[in-house]
Amino acid sequence: MAGIYIHIPFCVKKCFYCNFFSSIDLSLQTSLVESLCHEMDLRYDYLDNQPAETLYIGGGTPSILQPLMLGTIISHAKKVFGLNPNAEITLETNPNNLNHEYMKQLSDTSINRLSIGIQSFFDDNLQVLGRIHSGKQAEICLELADRYHFSNLSVDLMYGYPRLSRRQWRENLEKVKTVNHLSCYSLSLEPHSILHTQIQNKCYRLPNEDEIIRQYQLLTDFAAENNFMHYETSNFCRQNRFSKHNTAYWHNEPYIGIGPSAHSFNRFQRQWNIADVDRYIQQLRSLHTPEQWATKGKDAIFNDEILTPVMQINEYIMTSLRTIWGCNLQYVREQFGASFHTELLNRLNTINRHWYTVEEDRLVLTHQGSLFADAIASDLFFD
Repeated sequence: MAGIYIHIPFCVKKCFYCNFFSSIDLSLQTSLVESLCHEMDLRYDYLDNQPAETLYIGGGTPSILQPLMLGTIISHAKKVFGLNPNAEITLETNPNNLNHEYMKQLSDTSINRLSIGIQSFFDDNLQVLGRIHSGKQAEICLELADRYHFSNLSVDLMYGYPRLSRRQWRENLEKVKTVNHLSCYSLSLEPHSILHTQIQNKCYRLPNEDEIIRQYQLLTDFAAENNFMHYETSNFCRQNRFSKHNTAYWHNEPYIGIGPSAHSFNRFQRQWNIADVDRYIQQLRSLHTPEQWATKGKDAIFNDEILTPVMQINEYIMTSLRTIWGCNLQYVREQFGASFHTELLNRLNTINRHWYTVEEDRLVLTHQGSLFADAIASDLFFD
């Protein structure tokens, strides 16, 4: 199942916890949209003519773009890659962009899934995180999503950051219990981010590990009480409303990434575009054929690496163990060979037996084991 990722790098302001690439030069929007379409033309054969099942417009803050621009991007992706009629088309959004008029125009596009970055409904939490929307705006955008019939709705919430109480965390969760998808992430303190500097300067103090685990357990208890399926470490859904796009990542499916800093993967090679909007736009203007993309574009616009079998299996172990489907041992045997399969089973003997199960050729972490998913994956990695 092939997927398309479109990266819109613009932000009005960088959140305090964020260290991802973004640009506040909003004057480049029109030029960027033209460049995104041009890159698609140059890379039309990357997915080997497989019709894409998902299209995900992420960022940055993609909802900075007007719906007409988003429609142009989607139409061009359909034309170039043959997007399936029932494809999942997701737009990442921020509450401050989602007013009545914007949502009305958005409902006239082929976008059928919204992912709203709320993080918290409490203004003091949002101030710590450097978010530019208010708690009231977050509540209003959920009402608007319902009014304009965006039933396939995902909400991002964050925990494990300074000054978040367990009462606030529980109330944040209660406010989204009617949506059908949740992505809930513990704060990852990124070096060189504003929040990292603030904590170094003792403006804030991070919660200790025990408190973060309690907040995570509160999350998983809430999910179980409200019939959410905990299908990936940070993702929960009801009625099988998985994120098809992200699930494809975890199942090792190929995808193409379009735009500055976007990544592409075809199982055997990874490519990533330069994290520079101006340079991306200017360099693309000098390329006119797929052959020029592959030759002149390399290093100027993108870099790549060939994935060795060891890199491929380690990546599969890392991503698959985060999901309820786990690591398919038959896939390991067929894709990587009997020796890798045997060695992986041998390595399992070093892992706490209460942290995993093996049933029907699938290695799956238990609830207790999921708390240590990254460490378990690391212990199973091949050299």
